[in-house]
Amino acid sequence: MTLTRQLWLAVIAIMTLAFGISFLVSAWSAKSYLEDQLRLKNVDNANSLALSMSQMDKDPVVIELMIASQFDIGHYQLIKLTSPSGKVMVERASEATTSKVPAWFIRLIPLNTEPGIAQVQDNWRQYGTLTVLSNNRFAYEALWHGNLRLLAWFLVGALLCGVIGTLILRSITRPLGELVQQAEAIGARRFVTLQEPRTQEFRSVVRAMNALSGQVRHMLEEASQRLENLRQAAQHDALTGVLNREHFLNKMAYALEGVNAAPAGGFFIMRLPDIIHLNKDLGRETTDTLLKHMVDAIKTTCPDESCLIGRLNGADFALLVPDADAIEELTREMHARTLLALNEPSATTEHTVLLGAAVYRHGESLSQVLTRADTALGRAEQEGGSAVELDQPPVEWKPAASLLATWKVLIETALNTRRVQFAIYPVLDERGALIHYEAPARMQVVESAVWMSAHEFMPWASRLGLTERIDEAVFDYALDWLKSNAGPVCINVSAQSVCDPQLIARYQHALKRQPQLAQKIWIDIPEFAAYRHAREFREFCAALKPLGCKIGLEHVGNQIGHMGELYDVGMDYLKIDSAIIRDIDHNPGNQTFLRGLCTIAQTMGMMSIAEGVMNQQEATCLKELGFRGMTGPGIVLAK
Repeated sequence: MTLTRQLWLAVIAIMTLAFGISFLVSAWSAKSYLEDQLRLKNVDNANSLALSMSQMDKDPVVIELMIASQFDIGHYQLIKLTSPSGKVMVERASEATTSKVPAWFIRLIPLNTEPGIAQVQDNWRQYGTLTVLSNNRFAYEALWHGNLRLLAWFLVGALLCGVIGTLILRSITRPLGELVQQAEAIGARRFVTLQEPRTQEFRSVVRAMNALSGQVRHMLEEASQRLENLRQAAQHDALTGVLNREHFLNKMAYALEGVNAAPAGGFFIMRLPDIIHLNKDLGRETTDTLLKHMVDAIKTTCPDESCLIGRLNGADFALLVPDADAIEELTREMHARTLLALNEPSATTEHTVLLGAAVYRHGESLSQVLTRADTALGRAEQEGGSAVELDQPPVEWKPAASLLATWKVLIETALNTRRVQFAIYPVLDERGALIHYEAPARMQVVESAVWMSAHEFMPWASRLGLTERIDEAVFDYALDWLKSNAGPVCINVSAQSVCDPQLIARYQHALKRQPQLAQKIWIDIPEFAAYRHAREFREFCAALKPLGCKIGLEHVGNQIGHMGELYDVGMDYLKIDSAIIRDIDHNPGNQTFLRGLCTIAQTMGMMSIAEGVMNQQEATCLKELGFRGMTGPGIVLAK
């Protein structure tokens, strides 16, 4: 039984008791009053009638007529005249008429009225004794109607008290309901805080719960920061802060081969020549400063978050620019900026920079792109001094701007004709059981042609502002697919869709109409979107999670230090970026980082899922680190 119900039962019991006591007090007070009034009336009427009879002749007929007349015109139950010897001389009596009053009420509250007794004189001797008893019908009716009025007022008062009591109880129990929600949230590892209520007892409890949530949040933030430090140490160059060689190449491999990667881009290798002689001539500290200037120049040339910057070795730095236009112009600009940064007006030595660049297409191997860029760098080195070389792009490569109009027509036509679906790849738990199917989008941009992967059309869709329409089409297809397939299925939702309230409302409406399917829908949100659009992401989760959807982040790994900020969202899982997963069995630094990440995820009630698992060796290592799910080329669902 709920506390509210218990309180209401207590209030009803108290009000009923109060009414019962009030009824009894009122009824018995009225009863005593009416009995006194009837007694006085009986005495007065008896004395008055006895006086009249004492002054007249004592003719029995006349006496009888007088008593009969008095009885008929009054409201009497009994008028009796008895002789001194006790003989009844005249008697008129009637039964009490109480037809308007329930019999149970009369039995409950009987009126015990004393009759009026007076002496009738005949000169100086006693003629007889007169007994007068008034009819109590009107007294009962007055008592009955009085109690009815009391009941009516009680009901009005009870209704009013009910309304006021409801408002008061709602105000009192609201903090309790919030406390229950907070406790449930903490049980689900969402450490929310509440505003302290005015009720002292509740305030103490809320304060204690908030303190607990605050401590957990602080703990998570500290753990996230330690984890971020581990990530930086494992994945970044200590001097310049850019990606180290191993992690850069892993991320570059994903950019070349990943299903959601850009269709083309530019790859650059920049070298500061003769670094050994520079260390001898200028000193280690000055040389390190030059390397930092090189990195700063590269960053200013390509500030976009999609760009990857890494240090390949002591003097070689690499830059990957996905989905880049005008590669040749970008190459020249980067070279010029770097020279300007190294050769400041105050510099005593003129420094040279070598730059080799190559255009790549999605699907090329890592070794192919590295070889072409390195070959271009070698040609630049042969020229002597500062030099730039660009490996000529494939014949079929064209600048993106020339294709926008064509892609707009193709994508919109495919959307209008419902030529959007998805492929499925299993995500398995540590025992090999299915968690869900990964479902990257596929589109048939030309009717009867092959279905394109997301990496081929999504960059264009993003430029054209069509990602929300594609997300909605994939969502609709997922609902249709689940009607005839077991699932569950995991779909991707872009950052643009997370920030679209109308699209979220359509998602809500569709899932409310088919609640049995909501439990089978998993939704991947890009890691950067959760932090860049934190408010919208929280609203997205608040809208869809109560319907049964599971929501998590994909490609996790670059913003671990901010994970503590999501302590109250209640995400269900994290999918760790494949660049961190690759060759994990041979990378102790990343192993330490991932073990800590799994621990934090578990503390926050989230499942850790590894992306891009290539082989059984990686899978075995990931299990030992605490991962509960895996997907990738090396993960196959047993038939």
